[in-house]
This record gives sequence, structure tokens and C-alpha cells, in this order.
Amino acid sequence: MKRILLLIMLLGGSLSLYSQSPGLSVHTGLTAIKSSDHNVTEKGQMHYGWLAGVDARLVEGNLYFIIGGQYINTSIYSSKSPEFFKNRDFSILSGRFGLGFNIVRFSNDFVLRSKVLGSINFVSKSPEKGLDIDGYRELNNSFMGVTSGLGCTLGIFDIDLEYQYGIFNAFYKQPDTKFNGITLTAGVYF
Repeated sequence: MKRILLLIMLLGGSLSLYSQSPGLSVHTGLTAIKSSDHNVTEKGQMHYGWLAGVDARLVEGNLYFIIGGQYINTSIYSSKSPEFFKNRDFSILSGRFGLGFNIVRFSNDFVLRSKVLGSINFVSKSPEKGLDIDGYRELNNSFMGVTSGLGCTLGIFDIDLEYQYGIFNAFYKQPDTKFNGITLTAGVYF
């Protein structure tokens, strides 16, 4: 078993010697976020929505910088069923910066990659009274998170699965209102 694992690691290392070229990825996808505060996200529910964004990959090589942004359109109210396109009353502009790296390059057109990004999420639209619950009427203007995930580049197409871990609270003076979320995006890389 150890020999097989060692062989896979050596093969993966030799395949990843090629570099990722700088470029731009334009993507869109679906998102589901939640907070551990049950006033914000009821138990067993999530805030579903969609997003569109762009990420620039800078510096050629297996380790590169990523600068990007996303527009996220979701709901301030959680739901049990995945309603990605209904009742969108909460919009976020997210600025992202960090590092991307190739895990394995199978060929010039097939790369498995990952990333670690910091993000600042600016609230661009929300209901005037927040959740309309005492203590949850005022959202912070922005909140932060750390994003990581796995991606695959197939020719000019990108597919990414990301997880964002919330660092700062979204609601003013309310602990445990950090948003954690998962996104699935597809895009074009050129």
C-alpha cells in the first residue's frame, strides 16, 4: 500500500511540473450559506442563491496570485428547499485575494488545482429592517471570510467547488452571525 501511495505521489509531482499560465476566469454558479445563529439560519435550513464573478490569475507557475470579485444574490431568510432563484433580497459584493496552486497537471488541458483566499464581503442590498427581529435589524456594512476549495481546468473551462469560512459577524453586535458557505461554479478561462 505504501509503495502504491509513493508511486502516486511521484507521478503526481512529475505531472505538476508544468505551469499554469496567467489569465482571467469568468464564472457563474450556485451558493448556499448559513450561520450558526438560529435566528439568522433556522436549524436544517440554508440561504440559497446564485453568483457571478471574475478571478485573475497572476504570475506564471504552479503557485500564483488570485485577485477577483463576485456578485452574490441570495436571501436574508433561510429556507429548507434549495430556492436558488426565488426571493432574492440580499446582495453581496465580494472582493477576493490570495494564492492558487496546481495540485496535479495531467496534461496541458487538464489541471487539478486549489486556492486559499481572503474575502471582504460588502453588503450591497438587504431589507431595510434586516430580519425584523430585535437585535437583528442592522447588518454590518461588510464582513470577512477565508475561502478554499478544489478546481479543475479542462481546456478553457473551469469548474470550482469552494467553501468560505466566516471570520467576522454579519449582524451588528450579534455574536455567531458569521456566514459560512459553499459554492459550485462553472466558467471560462482565457
